[in-house]
Amino acid sequence: MSNFLKRPLAQSEQQVKDKDDIISLINFERYCRDNNKWEEMYKCYAKNSYVDISWYHGSGEGFVTASSKMKLPTRHVLHNSLTWINGDRAVTIMMATVVAETILEGVKCNLSSDSQLIFSTEKINGQWYIVRFESIYEQDRIVPILPNNTLNIDSKVLEKYRPSYACIAYNMEKMGNKINDILVGIDKPELVQKLYNELDNWLDGGESSNH
Repeated sequence: MSNFLKRPLAQSEQQVKDKDDIISLINFERYCRDNNKWEEMYKCYAKNSYVDISWYHGSGEGFVTASSKMKLPTRHVLHNSLTWINGDRAVTIMMATVVAETILEGVKCNLSSDSQLIFSTEKINGQWYIVRFESIYEQDRIVPILPNNTLNIDSKVLEKYRPSYACIAYNMEKMGNKINDILVGIDKPELVQKLYNELDNWLDGGESSNH
């Protein structure tokens, strides 16, 4: 069994090295995303990788290409992480705050989202690659960048969106994008558990449901 989401036990020297390699890979991929290092970011994803987040659903290669075309500047503040390994497969849960600069009602704002970034990685020819990347949304907020600015958004407008990513949804709709109302968020624990079950199955050698 993979022991996914269970207390980590004593690790072999190889497992310690693998975990370090995996975290280095993920940190580097996020650095590339924030600093426009697209060619290096491509190298982080396996050929048949899959990404499923608020604004993109598709291949890892397509995700990098789409990221390079985005006009909304973003930064990822990475927090603690946990990794479970089973042979040449691993799942990492990394807590993060994603911050994007946007303009709403004529006011320059920071849109920040607290989430769990979920990376499934696989060792291929001796190197770890990202094969699946998704997110569990927790909460978000919109804050004017300048302290003397005031942003007036009717709270009733935000109530029509999912609470785990209401501000993201509001901003996306303002930008003319379609809102996905079935993203995995802590306000829908059944979706979180379904994702965890899929990850646990994959870690134990099963097929990914997104491929």
